[in-house]
Amino acid sequence: MEEARLIADELLRQHLAERRAKAEKVALVAELAERYILPAGAEVVHGRMVDALVEEVYPVGGPGAPAISEFAPMEIAALLGVSTRRAHVMIDGAVHLKWQLPELFEQMRRLLVDADRAVQASYAVSKLPGEIARQVIRRWAAVQERYAWTGAFKKLDEMIAEADPSRAEDEARLLDERQVKLWVGNTGQSSHAVLGGVDATLDVLDAKLFGAAVAQIAALLKTVQGDESALDIRRAKAFGVLARPAYALALIQQGARQAADPELPIEPAGPDADADAAGQRYLPAGCAGHTCGTIDVPLENLLPKVTVDVVVEADAVGAHSVARIDDAITIATSSLATVLEGKQVNLRPVIDLPRIPAEDQYRPSVAMRRAVRALWRTEVFPYSTLRSSNKDLDHVVTFALRRGRGQTSLPNLVPVNRRFHRAKTAGLWATAMDNHGRAIQTSPLGYQYIVTQYGTEPVIPLHRYGRHIEGGTLLRRRRSA
Repeated sequence: MEEARLIADELLRQHLAERRAKAEKVALVAELAERYILPAGAEVVHGRMVDALVEEVYPVGGPGAPAISEFAPMEIAALLGVSTRRAHVMIDGAVHLKWQLPELFEQMRRLLVDADRAVQASYAVSKLPGEIARQVIRRWAAVQERYAWTGAFKKLDEMIAEADPSRAEDEARLLDERQVKLWVGNTGQSSHAVLGGVDATLDVLDAKLFGAAVAQIAALLKTVQGDESALDIRRAKAFGVLARPAYALALIQQGARQAADPELPIEPAGPDADADAAGQRYLPAGCAGHTCGTIDVPLENLLPKVTVDVVVEADAVGAHSVARIDDAITIATSSLATVLEGKQVNLRPVIDLPRIPAEDQYRPSVAMRRAVRALWRTEVFPYSTLRSSNKDLDHVVTFALRRGRGQTSLPNLVPVNRRFHRAKTAGLWATAMDNHGRAIQTSPLGYQYIVTQYGTEPVIPLHRYGRHIEGGTLLRRRRSA
């Protein structure tokens, strides 16, 4: 493992060098674009002014930034071997970052923020008023290193939602633009007459519900009708089933009874088709035609179930208040009322985490599982953004009868993926909890990471890693009990 550790140290050095090079590249693109000015008189040919050669400049980077020559992107495109369009994007991002977010630009040059992240963040806040954008970026820059790319920009979107004065109005406008478009045959969407399609713009909860309904029907086509088609094909067939509500209801009821009938009636391929024709399909619930499907199973047993966690802070009032859906989507609370309209909602009480009692058995109770997953919204692995809802619950200190009662407790349980669980059981990875409730994860090569409910912090930040290694100090492996 010592040789592997040396290789890993070298990999980190190269990663740090790449980060430095990317930061310098962004800074140089901005500087070159700003200084790229055609020499005086270039538009004069044989003593005459040629209008086509007059250099035009265009504004980039917002208020106060210098205008950029129209020929600068061509120079940079050829220099770097990229398209002119790509060069335009590079210049726009670099100049906007330098002139509108100077603090972030400086943090990038000091390697506190990755260059790609800095440029992407610059784009993300470009529509906010200048001072609000700088406030948001200041907050985000202080925490972004705790997250991988997806988590970092999820956090930025949340901060933008909280600060954007026009967020609620924009979402209301978008909700008013919901639509469904259908296309059939050779309409430009497809070159095959046998295909059709649906393009739908829905609110976030309707999209989740429709996805659950498609998954439900696709599963029933296999379990009730014996359809052995690939899952993607059954999901496509589910659209056709849902287009006939009575047929869909009958299929769902048959599945709810969990009693497949081997003598199910059949639906011919068409009104004039023979009953034995190819394309016939079985109908559940002993009915045929468009009138089948009388409800004789409790409705709550038929509807697809979608579980979403909606978090609204206690002080979320006013025009700028927001709600978080599944820790992934941030919307204005006024938009939340719109997307919940007409839907059956079951409310569960907030879990009082400090009052969850420790348990004596090895397997956590349902209440304990809910509490752990409420505390840790994502799995406890460095930089992971995977939700904890379907992860193993691992005892930080290994469960052993000799240790007495109360070992299955909130401070001693963390959600982890199955592979990590196996690695920890095998003694490769080690987990410990500090006095602040943070998980200290130690890799097989001895690198340590502090995993919190708010992201990950390496024990030695990357921008300091070079000095750390040069000093000759290496982290030692630690194992939990």
